[in-house]
Amino acid sequence: MNDKKFTNWDSYWLVNFERLNIFFDYLYTIRGLSSNSINSYKDDFKSICLYVWDKNWFIENIGLKKKPDYSRITSKEEIKSELLIENFNHKIISEYLLELKKKDFKNSTISRRYSALNQFFNFEVNESRLNENPMDRIERISSKRVLPDVLSEEEVEEILIYVRNSVNIGSESKKKKSLRTACLVEVLYATGMRVSELITLKLSDLRLSRRILNVIGKGSKQRIIPITSRAHDIIVKWMNYIPENSVYLFPSYGINGHITRDSVNKLLADISLNTNIDRKRLTPHKLRHAFATHIMNRGADLRVVQELLGHSSISTTEIYTHILDTRLVDLLKKSHPLSKDGI
Repeated sequence: MNDKKFTNWDSYWLVNFERLNIFFDYLYTIRGLSSNSINSYKDDFKSICLYVWDKNWFIENIGLKKKPDYSRITSKEEIKSELLIENFNHKIISEYLLELKKKDFKNSTISRRYSALNQFFNFEVNESRLNENPMDRIERISSKRVLPDVLSEEEVEEILIYVRNSVNIGSESKKKKSLRTACLVEVLYATGMRVSELITLKLSDLRLSRRILNVIGKGSKQRIIPITSRAHDIIVKWMNYIPENSVYLFPSYGINGHITRDSVNKLLADISLNTNIDRKRLTPHKLRHAFATHIMNRGADLRVVQELLGHSSISTTEIYTHILDTRLVDLLKKSHPLSKDGI
C-alpha cells in the first residue's frame, strides 16, 4: 500500500472506518451483535485512532470525566500507511493500553478494548488480509469480574406477595395498574428476560397454550422461554384489560407504543418503598440475576441457563457459577466442624 495523505483527523478516521465497517458488518450479520454493542466497538476503535493521530492531544483531552475538545486536534499533511488501523503493531497498541492505565481507566474498560482489537485482528487474519495478529504479542490485562448482588428467594417472595396483594386494593383503576405491575414483575422473574425484551414483547409472541414465550433478544436473535403456571395465569388475567388493537403485552397509554424502561424502573421504585427491599437492589437486571441464580441453586444446567438468558457466550453465564461457589465456601465455613479452628 502506498502512503496516503490526509488533511485532518476526520479524513484519517474515515479511511479507518471504511476498513472497520467490514468487521462491523460481520459482527452484526454473522455474530448477531446488537447496534448498541457495535456502537461501543466503534467508540473503542475511535479511541485508539485518536491516540495514533495526535498522541499529545489524546494525553491532554482524553480521561475520566474529561470533555474532549476536538477542535484542537492537529492537522497533518500526510501519515504513513503503517499507521492505518490494519497496520497497527504491538508497540503502538501496547503504548495506547498503557496510556489508558496511566489515566486510571478501569481494568474492565481496558480489557474490553483489548478484546475489541483482538477480535478485529483475528477477523483480518481469518479473512487472509493479515498474516498475524499483533495482539498475540501483548499480555492481556485481567479484569476481575464483580459478582452481582443477588436478591434472595425470600426477598423475591416478599416482592411477589406485595404485588399480588396490591391487585385487590383500591379503585378499579388502581387495581388495573397494580395488575399490570404484578404481571411485569412475575414475568421478569419467571423468565429472566432483559427489560428491553419485556417492554417490546408482542401479543403475537405469546404461546400461552404451550406456556412459552417467543423472545426477540440482542441482535434480533429469537429464543423460546417456558413460563410458570403463575406467570401464565397472571398474563391471561392482564390480557383482559389490554385494548383490542394493542400490539404489545404492555402497551403505553397511546396504545400503539409500549411501556418504557423508565416506567418499569418507577414501578419497581414504588415497590421498594412499600417493602423492605433497598431501591438499588430492586431493578429489572437484579431480577434477571435472581432468576438465573435461583434456578442454578435448584440444579439447572449452565447451558440451559445460557439459552434462557440469551447469552451468546457461555463465559458470560459462568458468573453465576462463581456466585454459587462463593455461597458454598461461606456455607462450608459456617457448618464444617473444623472451621472454628480457622481451618
